Amino acid sequence: MKKYLFQFVVTLFAITSFTLVACSDDDDDPTNNNGRNSIEINGVSYNLSAFSFMGDWNETLRKGDFTVAVDNESNGVINVDYYTFSYHNATCPQVGDDFAEMDLALTPLIEEEEGSIIDLEDSFKYVSGTAVVTNTNPSESEITVNFDNLSMSNGNSSYTFKGTATLMFEY
Repeated sequence: MKKYLFQFVVTLFAITSFTLVACSDDDDDPTNNNGRNSIEINGVSYNLSAFSFMGDWNETLRKGDFTVAVDNESNGVINVDYYTFSYHNATCPQVGDDFAEMDLALTPLIEEEEGSIIDLEDSFKYVSGTAVVTNTNPSESEITVNFDNLSMSNGNSSYTFKGTATLMFEY
């Protein structure tokens, strides 16, 4: 029974994939890799995941956050790694703003092969590079950020982000 269920799910997935590809209108978008945004982290290119957290801005506290979620494939299994950035600013992020100038901190949530989650409690602090807002789209709940060798470190390890990512963001 499991064999037939597996075959059914695989067939359904294949049909759905072809349908989604056939309906896609983003083939000419140069920021996409196979129809999906990608970003480089520590020199490795990752596709942005369809599963992400909604970023936001809190006017009262004058702070916010946004998450870069990437698909990390290992041994044929795709895990989602989450890199949540928090920041402080006088206003909601606007085009031209550089998050690197906003007391930027990073908290990664990394999923290992066996499904356990590593929550690196010590946040990573800004070292160098930029993370500039290149587009805001409140009607679609999106923000686009260009990472130019943004380096974050906690003393023991570091992360460097490079590329442009459109992320979920609630205004």
